[in-house]
Amino acid sequence: MEIELELTNTEKKIKKEMKHFMALNVMSLAFGAMAMAFAIATITTNVFALTKTISNIYLILISLVIGFIVAYFSLRYVISTAEVLSTFDEIQDVEVDEKNQTRETLTEHIVKLMAFYRDEKPQIIRMMLVSKIAGICFFANALIQTAILAFNLYSGIADMVPAVGGILVSIVMGMVGFFLPFSFRKYAMCWDERIQLSAEAEKKIVAFMEELQ
Repeated sequence: MEIELELTNTEKKIKKEMKHFMALNVMSLAFGAMAMAFAIATITTNVFALTKTISNIYLILISLVIGFIVAYFSLRYVISTAEVLSTFDEIQDVEVDEKNQTRETLTEHIVKLMAFYRDEKPQIIRMMLVSKIAGICFFANALIQTAILAFNLYSGIADMVPAVGGILVSIVMGMVGFFLPFSFRKYAMCWDERIQLSAEAEKKIVAFMEELQ
């Protein structure tokens, strides 16, 4: 009975960690896609501007260069994050049903997650950083939209409702994006500790095998 309770608690903890990681992944993908869309819009706008005027050609060219740079890095980031999500989905797909979970299958699942975290740790750190940046950008957007709404306070309810809705969405997304990495950090620390303990156990096993020889 105690073993079953321990397995259930461990499984719940692992699933909670996985849900937080999935949320971090989705947030990172969304922000990467928005950055890429912004870059493409900037490129398109400035290309059309080049065909109409040459008075601000240097400014337009600088905007184009920035747009291409942002598009390139955004595309790379989205692809690498999608690859991480794909690998993570494969681990989730092989997870057995909760009723059939045993110590052996749960241990195997934890080992796979440890290997996944160890291999993808640099990208996960980047995702946590990007999520914070996304949160700050959403907060900034909410602040800008609030200022615009204040200047157009008497424009009518029909115009105010969508603006207020956009501000609320930006605030919620900002809170999720900014505070999600802090929430996930405690799980990352747990995985770091597990990997360290695993490495120490491997060293002890190697030392034991050498003594037998």
